[in-house]
Amino acid sequence: MIVLKFMISSFVFYCGVFIYSNAQNIINQALYLGNPSVFNTTRDDCVWKFGNERDICPDPDIKLIMYTSFNGKNHAKVLFDMNEDYWLRMSSWNNTKENIILIHGYASGDDVLPMSVLRDAYLNNGNYNVFVIDWSALSQPPCYIAAVHNIKTVAHCVAKGFTSLRNQGISPEKTTCVGHSLGSHICGLMANYLNFRLERIIALDPARPLIRPGNQNRLDTGDARSVQVIHTNAGYYGEGGRVGHIDFCVNGGRRQPYCTSTTNSNLCSHIWSICYMAQSIFSNEEIIAEPCLRKCPSGVNLNPSSPNRIGKSFRYGYALNYGIPMGQHTPKTATGSYCVKDTRVPFCPSKENDVGDKRCCLDSLEWGDLLQ
Repeated sequence: MIVLKFMISSFVFYCGVFIYSNAQNIINQALYLGNPSVFNTTRDDCVWKFGNERDICPDPDIKLIMYTSFNGKNHAKVLFDMNEDYWLRMSSWNNTKENIILIHGYASGDDVLPMSVLRDAYLNNGNYNVFVIDWSALSQPPCYIAAVHNIKTVAHCVAKGFTSLRNQGISPEKTTCVGHSLGSHICGLMANYLNFRLERIIALDPARPLIRPGNQNRLDTGDARSVQVIHTNAGYYGEGGRVGHIDFCVNGGRRQPYCTSTTNSNLCSHIWSICYMAQSIFSNEEIIAEPCLRKCPSGVNLNPSSPNRIGKSFRYGYALNYGIPMGQHTPKTATGSYCVKDTRVPFCPSKENDVGDKRCCLDSLEWGDLLQ
């Protein structure tokens, strides 16, 4: 039996009110993804940080791990030491490459699904320094409520670590923070603890359940010069509506068509935002999005040649007359709502030597029985 090692932000929440009927079963399904037998933890194992100035950074529960790639094949991995002033200089960091900060969601981690797919995609591409934030000790199942509480502490410590790296030579202008689910909000909350602005945040289906309103508690457009959001499960596990400077609504934004045959189509849809992002890293593999009228979910594609829309191009951002790539290579100046209609499973290689990762294929054994 394959033991499932990952989990993402999950809770059933509708219009601000928990659904009471069968509530115990619903919460159990959400916290353990319907299969508590694969986890060895209980609520007694939950870790709660203070969430204020009493938290001390560096924190052993919040690890910053740097990966560098040589020719896209050989990878070096090292744990960042915030107390070492010349750490970056002594590392294998390459100042000619763009820097990527990856932050996982609930119950994921450095070496576990689903974020490991995206980490490996960046490393295999070979053009990036990759920094993985591993806060799995603070986000293990069934501790979703504790995980939401802990995101401020994680953001504070990551911001302090990145400030140290900036002082050692990393340029914020060449750095993108990519977060999945709760990790998206951590990317955003870092802005509360930095005395400079991040260049770009890419939020992959940012978590919705239990995220409080207010810019101090969640991702918003003030957190970076460019905030991009990819919606794949809007209104359920993921945030709905406009969140970033540019929002991509994938296949209507609510549920992905290839997930309908799985036992948990919402979870499947939420996770696969990572595979869309992984695909976007590689040249000529990006999915092209078109401007659309409505926010996620249920976005409607516009006809770029429609004469009654051309005059309103300023409302829809970068270019109404043609599509733009979604993900890593989206122009940083792009704004507005964009829609994608593509029913193929993203980043799933159809044959040997294709660009992709078999873990993004729905029939991959890595997912165990959860999505089959």
